[in-house]
Amino acid sequence: MKNILQYFSLMLVLVMLSCTRNELRTSVCFTTHHHEKVIPNITIWIKFDSETFPGFDPPANFDTSIESDQNGRVCMQDFPLGHHWFVGFGYDPEIGQQVIGSWDHEFNLRNLKVDTILYVGEE
Repeated sequence: MKNILQYFSLMLVLVMLSCTRNELRTSVCFTTHHHEKVIPNITIWIKFDSETFPGFDPPANFDTSIESDQNGRVCMQDFPLGHHWFVGFGYDPEIGQQVIGSWDHEFNLRNLKVDTILYVGEE
């Protein structure tokens, strides 16, 4: 019985050591699109830990922001778990108009990483 207890204790320690911090990192990546066309330089305002849509009034209602590159890509890592809102603002030069869009997601231990499209449209 003592050997079985020691074995399970050792297994528990090994399992705990095998879960590194890198495996528990949050990340989100977006490609910003308007009508299936990639739109670069979209500013994405982020509201952490909110069930309620923060609106389209940056920066007063948001915690931070990121901006998509020339390929419409942007990634963010190591933010807290919770329900977060991502609200995009930018300009589509092809139609000469401002574009906006939003996306929300619940990040938890089962949903740590997301790679998705943030669709924006005319205001």
